[in-house]
Amino acid sequence: MTVRQIIHGLERLGSRAALVSSGREWTGAQMLDWTYRAVTALRQRGAAAGRSLSWSAGDVPQALPIRLAAMLLGARFSAEQPASDGGDVLTITDADLSALDAARASEPRMADDAPFSVVRGSFVWSAAVFGESLAAMRDALGPSPARTAVLSSLAGFGGDAAFASWSAGAPVHHHPAAANPAKALAFLERAAPDCAILPAALLRSLVAHPAAALADLGPLRRVVYDAGVGGALSVESSAAVRRVFGAELADRVASRAGLVPLERELRRAEQEAARIAELVATCPGVAAAAVIPSEGDSWAVFAVPAKRARDGADGDASGQRLISEATAALEAEFAGDDLNRAIAAVERLGQTALLSMLNALSRSGLFTDEAAVHTVDEVLARARVAAEHRPLIRRWLRVLTEQELLRRDGDLLRAARPVGDYSDAALARAWEELKGEWLATVGATGTIDYALRNAERLPDLISGAVRAVHLLFPEGRTDLARALYRETIAAQYQHRAVSNLVSRIAREWPGQRPIRLLEVGAGTGATSESLLPELSGADVDYLYTDVSRYFLDQAAPRLTGYPSVHFGLYDINAAPREQGFAPNSFDVIIGGGVLNAARNTDASVRWLSELLGPGGWLVLTEPTVEEFWVMASQAFMLDDASDGRAETESTFLSLPQWNAVLDGAGLQRVLGLPGDGHPLHRLGHRVFAARAKMDRVPLTPERVAEHLGERVGATASIELVDELPLGAGGALDRERLRDWASRRRRPDSPSNPAAAQG
Repeated sequence: MTVRQIIHGLERLGSRAALVSSGREWTGAQMLDWTYRAVTALRQRGAAAGRSLSWSAGDVPQALPIRLAAMLLGARFSAEQPASDGGDVLTITDADLSALDAARASEPRMADDAPFSVVRGSFVWSAAVFGESLAAMRDALGPSPARTAVLSSLAGFGGDAAFASWSAGAPVHHHPAAANPAKALAFLERAAPDCAILPAALLRSLVAHPAAALADLGPLRRVVYDAGVGGALSVESSAAVRRVFGAELADRVASRAGLVPLERELRRAEQEAARIAELVATCPGVAAAAVIPSEGDSWAVFAVPAKRARDGADGDASGQRLISEATAALEAEFAGDDLNRAIAAVERLGQTALLSMLNALSRSGLFTDEAAVHTVDEVLARARVAAEHRPLIRRWLRVLTEQELLRRDGDLLRAARPVGDYSDAALARAWEELKGEWLATVGATGTIDYALRNAERLPDLISGAVRAVHLLFPEGRTDLARALYRETIAAQYQHRAVSNLVSRIAREWPGQRPIRLLEVGAGTGATSESLLPELSGADVDYLYTDVSRYFLDQAAPRLTGYPSVHFGLYDINAAPREQGFAPNSFDVIIGGGVLNAARNTDASVRWLSELLGPGGWLVLTEPTVEEFWVMASQAFMLDDASDGRAETESTFLSLPQWNAVLDGAGLQRVLGLPGDGHPLHRLGHRVFAARAKMDRVPLTPERVAEHLGERVGATASIELVDELPLGAGGALDRERLRDWASRRRRPDSPSNPAAAQG
């Protein structure tokens, strides 16, 4: 019996040292007494056969008698996680350790069928499996160990080694697992063991340490490392251990079968992975599959959706019907609005912003009369334009010339309008009149208040003395930002267009699970505020994301009434995998006016396309013409672009450029609103809807999991990928698959943005 062998080993040690740790020594007899007192202490706490014990007192010597006592009581012991088997868990903390000294020794009867178990990661080892693990560790220690140095946790791998050493009659010298390389080397020199137990990460550090070659480790003949913590050593590192320490090297790794040599576990895992991959490949709709071991006893499954027998580029009838219904409903909503008056107010805002640009330049001594002429360089110098804003001010000058407020004669620019048109007094009147008209058409003035505030501070914005973000979020408030994305007729039209389409997609979702929606750049929540009420009754998993946690914190209290909404961070300027997002994870992705802030729209849209599963929908709203008032406000916050905007020196992509971006990402464009001839068309604000991977079978991880059923005796994390990664010679790149598996996570939290992991 396992426990009996350990107990007999301690009995043989008797008055000799069994454990040396932190300057203290315990004999075999003292360790047995400590163990029997632990039995009493645990019984007093309610420990009994079958109950779970969770150790959280760190890497201290008391872990060993507590572990032995748990075995003697037939309990379940875990040091890595709550060891619950459905009942309550008895947690052992630092505060409980003093009870060991106060308890009376109580030696239990040792039954050969003690029902104890040990939790190691995702594995639960029975007494029999644990016995096999100790036998495997005994083999790793080699024949007749004399002294074992343990630098791994006594509650886990290090404790297993200690039990194996005691069963062989050898004492244990322990050093806390978190030892740094220098202290670990000094400890090994003092302890003079013939066998050392270490985690892989520490062993790598020891070999690389400059003092390793000078350390006196003469007695050391064998090193055993935990290959499950820090991973297996490379061939080079293994050779370095043998060379530097002059010792044999062995490894053990936790598996379903207990502690086993890494090579044996790798062979078993490789065979099982191949079996699972063959099963996945037989799933209808799967073109190819690969499987690798993941954490513990789980598997990372990668499946490639098959090509359709007929290309889906012709579109599906249901999708076209949804578009038709959504468009009809949208037009009905705006049928009674005075669109022309609202559009005129927006256009007047743009013209007033242009005059404010010219006014700002005049306040720097430029274009102060009709005879004044200046070069572009002179404008940039006299206006003290900050380096980061020079591209924007160059665009100003181009647009002012195109709009006939400036006239170009060769390299010289001069005012094309009387100075009185853009004087302080003229601008004050223009803004006041605009504010009244805006209030009459919109019912609020937040947008005008914001635009005017920027117009008044344009010289400071140009020079960099004032940051534009502080004008958009004064004192951290979001009221102005909320107004910008809600007040204009174009914004209202876009929000309702998105809501009408996406709500219909969600309500007719045919999947076996909730439809997964991702909103990127959710910001102040203008899009979700319109959409979420329309999703009532639909089975939805809605991930609300932004690059800033500030917006998530602001949104969470407002959206508490929507339990389907979760929060997370997403950066449109970074690859999804770097952020923990897997491809083919979403059915619908929404972006309301966010992609104009991307550094490279082509890359950002391509990444969003990767996140969509076969047949998924990308729904975007974006401006496609220069917005003059934005050029005099929010444009000061935008990064320089490295896409088509850099070529045309514009703030926003044009409609042809946007179409090219969507086509370049492999998306099928299915909707563009407002249509030609619509009154809102001339404002240039567009709603785009496109479908992803229409040439692929609409496969889901749930379908693959259902196909596997009970034929995989462990947890399988299933990920759909557009193609399997290949290395040199066309071989499967398993290293890249491991990287993908390590990055995979669900980047959300149920309503608490502070817990979201981006």
